[in-house]
Amino acid sequence: MGLTRRRFLGAAALLGLPPVPRFLLQAAERAPARPDDKVLVVLELSGGNDGLNTVIPFEDPRYHEARPTLAVGRGSALPLRDGGGAGADAGGGPGAQELGFHPAMKALHSVYREGAVAVVQGVGYPNPNRSHFRSMDIWHTARPDVEDVAVGWLGGAIARHRERLSALDVGDERLPLALAGEVHVPALQNLDWVDRMATDRGRELRRRLAGLNARERTGDVERVRALAEATLGDLERLVELRGKAVPAEYPESRLAEKLKWVGQLIGGGFASRIYYLSLGGFDTHSQQGDAHTHLLATFSDAVAAFHKHLKALGAADRTVLVSFSEFGRRVRENGSLGTDHGVAAPVFVVSGSVRGGLHGPHPTLDDLDDGDLRHHTDFRRIYATLLEDVLGVLPEPILGGRFERLDLLEHVRAL
Repeated sequence: MGLTRRRFLGAAALLGLPPVPRFLLQAAERAPARPDDKVLVVLELSGGNDGLNTVIPFEDPRYHEARPTLAVGRGSALPLRDGGGAGADAGGGPGAQELGFHPAMKALHSVYREGAVAVVQGVGYPNPNRSHFRSMDIWHTARPDVEDVAVGWLGGAIARHRERLSALDVGDERLPLALAGEVHVPALQNLDWVDRMATDRGRELRRRLAGLNARERTGDVERVRALAEATLGDLERLVELRGKAVPAEYPESRLAEKLKWVGQLIGGGFASRIYYLSLGGFDTHSQQGDAHTHLLATFSDAVAAFHKHLKALGAADRTVLVSFSEFGRRVRENGSLGTDHGVAAPVFVVSGSVRGGLHGPHPTLDDLDDGDLRHHTDFRRIYATLLEDVLGVLPEPILGGRFERLDLLEHVRAL
């Protein structure tokens, strides 16, 4: 298809069109998504989110002793005792009645209470690495024991199942390693191109391109015309989607705007089964309090709006959002009113089909690993669950071994 793409892009340039986003070409080359296709949305919290101030053991005196300035008070945390369902498991650590979300997470707390948020606690991997770059590579490739891996866990899945899996990177300047592999994954950094196509000049350019497509051609040129026509159809559909009112009120943030785009694409039936986004700023070594509060509010408000959007579209049950960070923070606050690189942290899974509540015990504060929370759930168990239950992919070849799935999702497995 390389020749086809080049010829089509050349024809578009002759008409004065700006460069066509590659995700539209990808969509045009694939069959439209089926209404029952499951969708995976991966949200990376870059920098090392402080899990202990996200899911808070607010009744534990050891927590307050370790964080005299950063600890969230007993009356401020949002209790988790009323949320979840079959997935809830307090294990040997603090129970649900002793845990709460950070007070900035009111919107996501409401989604939790309706049973659409699973909190997988104590997630990590053996022999943890506290380097941002190395730990993020480990999460992206799912290969803790191998360095310089060029294929990501999602990129590997796409390469093995390219006939039915495709992905879109939303808003990143460079492709995340998680999506790297034999199949190119396009990026959608903004929708300015589509918005320009909704102007009077854009409508005229679309009309001219449609007229060019209408001419009868044969052979290789006909294939170019067919791709151009399919791409134009997807563009028209996206312009229409962008002009429609979204059935949810999104907050003003870059993350919220990206999630709104994803919701529009899912609602429009675009071919991508995987969407990848990121929110940075979580490396809170100093003056953590206000910065972390703002980040958690941004995360919570945007994800809650996205879930409401999907519910209105009837797509909440088949869409699964997972958020992770490369590591958590140390238990004891530092001298700069912040926290340093740690180990275990919670992972959030949001979906209409999730088994909501707490999964696994909160890491206990009376058995630390050199000042860090001990992990008890390998992150590759979450990946195995998502690969098999959402994408319909056998996890073992992707993860380099067998990892027991978690009982996170209510729906029938995709395989």
